[in-house]
Amino acid sequence: MFLVYNSDVLPESDFQLSVNDRAFQYGDGLFETIRYSTEQIWFWSDHFARLSAGMDALQLTQPTGFSAEAVHQAILQVLSANKLINQPARIKIQVWRQSGGLYTPSTNKANVLITARPGSPFSVTEKAKTGIYDLFRLSPSPVSAFKTLNSLPYVLAGLYKQQHGLDEIILLDSQGHLAECLASNLFWCSGKTLYTPSLDSGCINGIIRQQLVRLAPAVSLTVSEGLFPPAILTTADAVFCANVMGIQWLRSINDLDVDTRPLSFGDTESLLNALFAQFQG
Repeated sequence: MFLVYNSDVLPESDFQLSVNDRAFQYGDGLFETIRYSTEQIWFWSDHFARLSAGMDALQLTQPTGFSAEAVHQAILQVLSANKLINQPARIKIQVWRQSGGLYTPSTNKANVLITARPGSPFSVTEKAKTGIYDLFRLSPSPVSAFKTLNSLPYVLAGLYKQQHGLDEIILLDSQGHLAECLASNLFWCSGKTLYTPSLDSGCINGIIRQQLVRLAPAVSLTVSEGLFPPAILTTADAVFCANVMGIQWLRSINDLDVDTRPLSFGDTESLLNALFAQFQG
């Protein structure tokens, strides 16, 4: 496989990092995961905007020529080099501070790495068994809305999910409110209202989250963002999680069935499916 590192296309086997690299030493950086399918880089302007905002939050200096158009072209380069232009792919952009200093860095210059792997088409699926993870809670911060290289809450939640035989896991904020799922944002619907935890929960400002919040009114859904207790999910018509790779219906949470499908859910499901159709490519 090939990658792009600081504008150079390299075989993966030629890519090396110093033991003093700040991504390794301090997790001093962030990343974006992007879907490529139907010959387009989905939601590219939103991804680049979040990446740029995250770099500003980390006080990283953007490299010369670092623009949405230039990075878009670099992504196409790596897709072409890996013969992925005509199939779904998963793109990852990692940006981190160059080596130097201890906790206090000696430079704010950034390294940029772009990789691509074969991916799957956007899909709408189901997850039968979801649990709530309460051992490592999230907190809002100047960087909590971005995908930073410090992913320990999600690593530990992933281990909990694995150890308990769960299909999905929900993380909470420091006050016990709903925050997000392991690698996706959390949503639920009651009647014609679409609910999701606010960014004040410490959740990631997901790209599909942005699309859902923006486009829901077009299919007659009101959006409500806030801080909600886990018990609210037991009264929802539908619960799902979403990221740029797909939508997953959550059928039970902590062994409580959320698939009761009241008579009103037929209309709600139609509205949600109309919303989902805009992301499938």
